[in-house]
This record gives sequence, structure tokens and C-alpha cells, in this order.
Amino acid sequence: MKPTTEPIDITEPFEVTAGTAVAGGRCLARHEGKVVLVSGALPGERVRVRVTKDEKRYAEAEVTEILEPNPRRREAPCAHAADCGGCDWQYAERDLQLEMKRGIVIDAFRRLGELDVQEQLEGPSEVGEEFRTRQRIRLSFDPAGRPGLLRRGTHDVVPIDGCLQMEASFDEVTLPWVRLLPPWKKVTVRHDDEGHVVLALESGKPANEKDRKRFGKITKKMERPPSVVGLLADAVPLAGERTLRFHVQGKVFRADATSFFQGSRPGTIELLDTVNEFLGDDRQGTLLDLYAGVGLFAVTMGKGFRQVVATEADARAVKHLKYNLKRHAVRAEARAESAEVTLAGKAAEGEAEAETVILDPPRIGLTREARRALVARSPRRIVSISCDPATGARDAGVLVRAGWKLERLRAIDLFPTTAHVETVALLVRPPVG
Repeated sequence: MKPTTEPIDITEPFEVTAGTAVAGGRCLARHEGKVVLVSGALPGERVRVRVTKDEKRYAEAEVTEILEPNPRRREAPCAHAADCGGCDWQYAERDLQLEMKRGIVIDAFRRLGELDVQEQLEGPSEVGEEFRTRQRIRLSFDPAGRPGLLRRGTHDVVPIDGCLQMEASFDEVTLPWVRLLPPWKKVTVRHDDEGHVVLALESGKPANEKDRKRFGKITKKMERPPSVVGLLADAVPLAGERTLRFHVQGKVFRADATSFFQGSRPGTIELLDTVNEFLGDDRQGTLLDLYAGVGLFAVTMGKGFRQVVATEADARAVKHLKYNLKRHAVRAEARAESAEVTLAGKAAEGEAEAETVILDPPRIGLTREARRALVARSPRRIVSISCDPATGARDAGVLVRAGWKLERLRAIDLFPTTAHVETVALLVRPPVG
């Protein structure tokens, strides 16, 4: 049936058969020739749905009744799973989650990177336990001041009693104390590997200075649990400290509570093991660690290279980047600059032929300027890490068309029960001549 862009009847539920899983944790279906993205379904299920949004090219819908369930559907372990937007697939057995994530990566690389990776893609496989592995969560407050997570596809807050994704101390200690706070707009909770917690509170967007000061005075006077070592209000220090410490492969990394660090203990190990495997014993020449954060890759991968350059645009992260490099005796140059600036700089004559670049950009992937500068610089080897298969596929496709070969590609299940999947790509430029 030829796809249609005509509106569909959204007043009555209708039946569809869910197809493959797509980005965002939904399944692809069709109704009267129109694409329908279904939340709450698993591949192959016959479901009754109601439309929540009808756009010209597609409609969005949610399941109201499961008529023929997938045999690998299970009862969601968390009481909030049906309402909050924190998890996508708690109702799917873990092996099915992995299959769906693999399909999402293959589809993204085919559509957005113009690359067929069906046979080449490695993983994803199970990484650690399914629950209690995350160290970061962002909560919102409902009108009654109760903390929770946003209902999927809305700005409505679902108050929660706990979160199976977070370590147990979040449910037992941190969340009960957060419930006592004044009604902030949002709070990001970060746990580290030494039992410490820092809370980054937000009064709203744009920040309400009056509320921040009033809530801040109240919050600062509250007696905190010993584990809550620091409070920030709209990034301004309120009480305690803002530094967290993470233990990875026998090394301790110091990080600011507002700076990026991987949010899953087992996922971080799998990611480092993958990058290390892709690099192998070839550590000659220069390593450029772009979007370096606090130095996770520069510290763990830097030894052996003749020169290491780690660049990061976040000034707070750079402070800890320098500290971590020094602490672990990694001879490296730490630069407070963007990846675009670093790539636009000239490598020493003949140096690009021996350069290795590690990229771990934010979810938007490489900017157009960064892609152009990377191609112009022409490093020999690139390890590209992406937390979004769509932008990872786009960037890999640009590099392959510019002359690099996609040597290896692995998907990593960083956050089980969600549709999130990390990709690591190794791209190598064949020798000239």
C-alpha cells in the first residue's frame, strides 16, 4: 500500500500489528496506509491503539489493549513503568530488548549513513545487571512539590516511590530527603563510587532569581543525610562540595557535578574495553581525545602514544581533566577549546598519517564544522562513540564517503530497559598510494 499523508480518524481506537522497533522505543505500524509509531507495543503484537498525535507524514499512538502479545512480553518489574518516561521496555525480556536495539542501529546506519552493517555489527550483549546500575537521574516536581519523572511524551510529572535503575541508596536515602525539599522545578541527582551524592537544583527556565534565593535559604538550613555532600542551585554552590569521584579500572576520576561522566558503572567498563580492543597495540603517533570531559579516554588509553592532546570546551571539566591526567601520570596537553578549534589547527608535517582521534560528542553528534575539519585534517584512525545511533550513523556515513573504511562497529547496551543504545565505530583511512 502506498504511504498516505491524509489525516486519520483519531476519535476511535483501532487495531494494528506492531512491526519493528524504532528509535524512541516505539514500534512501526501502518493504518489505512499511514505510518503509525506505537508506544507500548512489541514487534509482532496485535494491539488496539489510540492516536495521540496526527502529523502529515505519520501519527503517534499508544496501546490501549494487547490483543495478541509477543511471547517474550513480561510483567514490568516496576510499578511506575506504565506511566513514567524513564524506561521504554521493562515489559520486554532482556534478550528481546537487545534484538530491538540491534535493529535500531542497523536501521539508522542504513537510512542515515547509507551503510549496510547487518553482518558487521557486533552486539549488543548483556552488560552487567539489568537494574540498579545508574548513577544519575533528573527529577521534576509536580504542582504539589512531589518529585518524579515525566510521563512519556508529556510534561506531566509522575511521582515515584523509587527507581529500579538507580542504586538502592537512592530509594532508601536520597529520594526520601528530596521529598522534603521546597518545590524546586527540577533536580539532577548524581551518585559517585564513594557513596557521595550531589544535587543540582533548578528553579526554572529562565532561572527565577527570587525563587532560587528563597528556596536556597530553606534548603541550605535543612539537615542533610551524610551521603548528600553537596547542593547546587541553578549551578551556583549552595552548600557542601560539588566534586564527585568515580573508580574505573583501578583509577579514580574526579569530576564536577555539572560535568559529563558516563552514568552506568558496567556500561563504562564495557565502553572502555571496546575502545581499548579497537585500538589494539597500535599506539604510535598522536592521540587526539576530543570532547574529553574529565579525561576518561585520555587517561585510560593515552599511555603508549608519543603525544596525547585532550580537548574540552567545558571550563569546569577542564579543571578536573588536568587534575586526572596529572594524578595518573599521563603526559598530555589539556586544552580548553572546542573540537572544531582543535581539528582546524594544523597537525605537524606528516603527523596526521599517524594520528588517532577519539570522538565522544554529545547527542547531537559532530557539528557540520567539526565534520568538515575532521575530513580536512585526515587522521589515520578514528574511534567514534555515539549515544544516539542516528547521529552516529550520519557521522560515520560522512567519513566513509570521504575515504575512511568502517573497520568495526559495536553496539553497547549502556542502559537496559530503555531504547538507548551506544555505538562505537572504528574508521581507518587506507594508506595513500
